[in-house]
Formats: sequence, structure tokens, C-alpha cells
Amino acid sequence: MGKQEHIIIIDDDVDICALLKRFFERKGYAVSTAFKAQEGLELIRANSYDVLLTDFRLPDMDGLEVIKNVRKIKSDLPIIVITGYSDVAQAIKAIRLGAYEYVTKPIYPEEILLHVQKAITSKSAAKEVEQSIPIEEKSAVSNMASLPDYISGKSVQSQRVSQLIDLVAPTNMTVVILGESGTGKEVAARMIHNSSKRQKAPFVTVDCGALPQEIAGSELFGHTKGSFTGAVADKKGQFEIANGGTLFLDEIGNLSYENQIKLLRVLQERTIRRLGSEKDQPIDVRIIVATNEDLQVAMEKGNFREDIYHRLNEFKIVLPNLRDSKEDIEIFCQFFLEKANNELNRSVLKFDSAVMDNFKKYSWPGNIRELKNVVRRSVLLSTGDTIQSNVLPSEILSPAPKQKPENEEFQSLDTFDLKIIIEEAESRTIRKALDKTAYNKSRAAALLGIDRKTLYNKMAAYGIK
Repeated sequence: MGKQEHIIIIDDDVDICALLKRFFERKGYAVSTAFKAQEGLELIRANSYDVLLTDFRLPDMDGLEVIKNVRKIKSDLPIIVITGYSDVAQAIKAIRLGAYEYVTKPIYPEEILLHVQKAITSKSAAKEVEQSIPIEEKSAVSNMASLPDYISGKSVQSQRVSQLIDLVAPTNMTVVILGESGTGKEVAARMIHNSSKRQKAPFVTVDCGALPQEIAGSELFGHTKGSFTGAVADKKGQFEIANGGTLFLDEIGNLSYENQIKLLRVLQERTIRRLGSEKDQPIDVRIIVATNEDLQVAMEKGNFREDIYHRLNEFKIVLPNLRDSKEDIEIFCQFFLEKANNELNRSVLKFDSAVMDNFKKYSWPGNIRELKNVVRRSVLLSTGDTIQSNVLPSEILSPAPKQKPENEEFQSLDTFDLKIIIEEAESRTIRKALDKTAYNKSRAAALLGIDRKTLYNKMAAYGIK
């Protein structure tokens, strides 16, 4: 048997920490726990871990801050974020920042175990490949993994995207891919690469949103030995690694102004210069960029250069969000069902008609990525050959109604008794805090700025269970 894998769990809910710790230790893992982000970060600095499980909402920082800090300490540590379903949009941001995966509450330990196993396997495979290539090319390891499978939708919007990909792929045009988080921007970029003349050359992905500003220039353009403190050897940048192939710059709007200028020079002159070097190198790279923000607005604010925008914007593809292309839901569901069956060694055959009705009514803020996760979880939880409504998250079964104007609920109270109005407002606020934290009373109390004992007393007084 190989070395014992070590998991670190950061969650301010003592019960959840204890539950997961017992579960994973029974499965043969070593487990460390922390109840605050800062405490967890100190453990990560001092020890070696294989996977991090972190709650999204912690007393001293949120999940996005945790990811950013972990990336500075251990850039290759897989991070799995645990979140309430109301935070799915934030969880998508976490993925963009470099999280390996997210899982939604309520927690099913067997589901988290699958994610942990996949994360460890993925990390181990990357290390094996890394050891087989020259040291200067190690930053390209993640791009040498097998390409993900994908499927095109049947809606008018999806068919239009497929037509545009087929049209632009054989050319060398720079492409801008626009779309909300979870719509498949990287998949679209890979489809363009795989249908181009460069398909046998590297496809290299750079997440500009997860790229620390202080090392972005080195990561993109490389550096020479001694060019800065810590530069102990020459290093190729991602442009050199992608030479002859395609470089996909995700979340291009997050690129610093200084590196935007350097990118403009590459686009204009098709040469790069490593940090610390005085020599230009010719480069043959096709560039595809993606963003989920409005670059026109970014230009108006002075955050994105207009000249680089026009250089990049030779061809634009806008990916549809799932709520506006619901004809695609059934075909994506079947595709993800087959993948989940294969991955989880299950044999679920179909979806109950009520499940599909709920899927088509739901707004899917996380788009295709969220649908994939819901289908995978449903396959895991299903006991028969059909996915039934009882395994779906409550948010899909009962979508939250549109929020009323803040003063509307007060207007509905037929009283001028200030005490009653205050009690009503307090009761409603406590219920909202409990809903937001998936009834995690420790976090709800922290959100409300009171201690747990006070929260329990108020819940009892207002009949909240």
C-alpha cells in the first residue's frame, strides 16, 4: 500500500468537521481540521496535504479569499469547496480562481469521497507526466491531460455556435468567446483548436483570473536565470510552450494593464521577450480569449485597453446561457447521465418526467457546469434505474420566488405597534440567515452578529424550528 493521503478540512461547523473526519479516517485517510481560514492556512504552510475541503463561508474570510491565499502557499493543492445551493454563482467564481470542484449542501460523504479520489488521482497523474518532461516545460503539465468529451446542443443558439466554430476553426483568426460562467468557454476553445490545422500542436490554457499579478509576466513570457530573486534557472513561458499551437487566455479582463501592453506587442509583432532578456523570439501562436464580463464597460472604466480589444476581436462567439436554450437540457442530461454512470459504476437509465419538468423550470445560474453536477449527484443518490424528484436539491424543486421590495413586507403589517414590527423584522431576518447558511446555526449566528445561545433563544421565542 502507498503512502497515506492527507486531507485538511476547514469548516467552522464543528459537527460537519467531526462527521467528515470520522468518515475519511474510516476510509484510510489522515485528516486535519481547522475551524477558521487563517488557522487552516497556517497548517497548509507547515504541512503537506493531498486535498483541501473548505466551506465557502468562514468566520474570517470567504471561499474566494481562501483559494487566493492557498494558491500563494501551495499552488498545486486541489481545493474542493463546500457551499450552500444559494451560493452556486459564487462557487462558479471559485472554480475560475482555481478550485478543483464544488459540492453543495446537504453533504453526502460518499459524494465528497468521489471528488477527493478524483482530485488525488488527477494530481498524481500530473506529477507523473511532470517528471517525464524537461523542467522548463513543467508549467504545461495540465495542458497535456486528455481532452474532455463534449456535445453540441440542438437549440438554435447552440447550432449557431457550432456553425461559427466550424467557420473560424480552419483560419488563424484570433477569437473572443463571451459567455456566463459555466457555459463552456474552454470547451468551445478546444473545439476550435481540435478542428484547426494546429490540432496536433499544444493547446495551452492560462486562467488570467487565477494568475498572481507578481508572477504573471514570468508565467506568460518566461524569464532568464537571475532576472529576479528566485529565478534560479531559465524558464519558458506559456507562449513558448504553446508555440505552433493555440494559447487560450481565460478571463482576459483580469490581465494587468502592464501585461496587456506586453500582450499587445505579441499580437502586433509576433515576438516575445523573456523577463531579464534583451533578445526577442519569434512566436507562432493562435490566441483565443474568453471572458464573462463586458469588455466595453471595462474599457470605459480604463481597466482594459481599447487597442488590444480591437486586436483581439477579429471574430466573436457568444455562448448561450442554459436558461435561454432549454431545448438543450434533455440532450445534455442524457450525455451527463452516461458519463456519470461510467464514472460512478452505476446503471441509471433515465429521468422521471417530473424531474425534466423541474429542470426546465429552473434558472440554472451555474449553466451547463451546474447541470452536470446535479446530474452526477442524482445518479449517485438514485437507488433505482430512474432519477426521481426526491434526489434533486430543494432549490430546483422549489425555486426561490422573486424578492419583494424591502418595504413591501412592512406595508403588509396592519399595525403601528413598533414592538410587533421589530419582532416581525427580527424573525424574518433570522429565517433568512438560517436559509442562507443551510440551517448551520454556528454560521447563522456569526452572520447575525450574535452568539449561538442567543440565536437558540430567539428561535424558540419565534417558533422557528
